[in-house]
Amino acid sequence: MSAAPVNAAGISSVRTDAAPSPAGAYSQAVVAAGLVFLSGQTPRDIDGTRLGDRPFTEQVARAMENLAAVATAAGSSLDRAVKVTVYLRDPARAADFDRVYREWFGPVPPARTLVQSDLPGFDVEIDAILLVRPFSVSA
Repeated sequence: MSAAPVNAAGISSVRTDAAPSPAGAYSQAVVAAGLVFLSGQTPRDIDGTRLGDRPFTEQVARAMENLAAVATAAGSSLDRAVKVTVYLRDPARAADFDRVYREWFGPVPPARTLVQSDLPGFDVEIDAILLVRPFSVSA
């Protein structure tokens, strides 16, 4: 991970070589107010090669691996996810998606929205909001 730029509001940018570089003018993630906002990850190799020709579950696994790599670079992990948005080209593949997705979270899955989207060259994109550190409730 490279040094994290921080703006005047205390929002820091996350950048890691463990996931594909952004395909535009955005951060792989930002950290603000105890939360990590992960940008959408797609089925791409670290060098940016799109894997849209691979089987659907392989695309899901690669997108999740990329998401996890950015979460780690931000000092968090997917088991701290509170909200996930999933973009699928074909929502009928939701059950196939879930077979891979559920392996990445602990016993309490995050809130989730599934959106149908005309994705360019692949079948899935996933973004998430995470806690930087576990939340604990004092008794």
